[in-house]
Parts: sequence; C-alpha cells; structure tokens
Amino acid sequence: MNRIEIYGRWPTTLPGERPAQLAVAAKDGRYALLYTETGDWEALAFAYDEEAARRAARLIGHIVAMPEHARIGGEGVESGAGTDHPGVEWVTPDEILDDPNAAVRIAGHSMRRLWVLPSTDGDVLGLLDPDGEPSDLAEFGSVAAADTFIAVIDALIRDPRYTVEAGESH
Repeated sequence: MNRIEIYGRWPTTLPGERPAQLAVAAKDGRYALLYTETGDWEALAFAYDEEAARRAARLIGHIVAMPEHARIGGEGVESGAGTDHPGVEWVTPDEILDDPNAAVRIAGHSMRRLWVLPSTDGDVLGLLDPDGEPSDLAEFGSVAAADTFIAVIDALIRDPRYTVEAGESH
C-alpha cells in the first residue's frame, strides 16, 4: 500500500471567504506542493527531492508563523519580469527580535526567505530558498499554479492562527 506522507498542511481562508488548504506531501517518490478549495487536491509544484520538499514545508511553516515579514514583489509570479528581483519573495527573521526598528526586527541577525521566481527560459517557474544549498526547491506547473501559491501564502501570513508571539516555539 502506498501511503501519502504529509510534511506540512495549512488550512486558511482566501478573499471572498473561500476556504483553502496548502500541503507539502510525498507519495511513491514524488514530492508535491498541493492545493485545494473543494476537497480535490491539485499539484501546484513538484519538489526536486525529499529534502527539498521538507525544506519547503519548514520554510512555509516558519514564514507564516512569524509576526513580521517583508514581502517583495507585485501580485503574481510575473511581477517585475526583466528586473533584478522578479517574482514574489517573503523574508522573515530567523527568530523574533525585540527592537524598535522594523528593519532590524525583520533582517537583524539572520533571515529565512522563500521566493517564487518567474521563468527566464520560458519553461521553469521556480520556488527557491535563496539562502539554502541548493536553492532550488520546486517547479510550478504553470503561471496560474505559481500565482495560486502566492495568494495562499499571502492569506496564510494574514491568518492569525499561525502567528507566534515572542517566547513561543514554532
């Protein structure tokens, strides 16, 4: 029997009061970032291997839990195409810092980053961990899939169920 192993799962509510879920899962040696609004799961992206899938799940869990973050980019994956920083990136501190300066709180000591990058060759839409080695985590199946992922991460960041306070572990 082939089991599905879930590395992370996050229900949330999208604009318009639409319930949705994001998950990172594995089955039969395939690793995927999955999404549903209806109960029928669809693969938004496929991770390169088990470690990439686990890193993606850890990064998503960390980023949505942090009370402060920076978001770089426009509405979708094709935002900023042709610039030095295309796509959408979320940046959070590695830990919660107590400092009156927001820039120090977000980027003070060390950061965690997750970046949805548009295609430079017309084929690959990537999910990157710019500080990890290797930085490539997954490939999205389409612009629509990457944009859906961006919308869900944005909703998760706004979702108070996932935010930790100083002193809590995550």
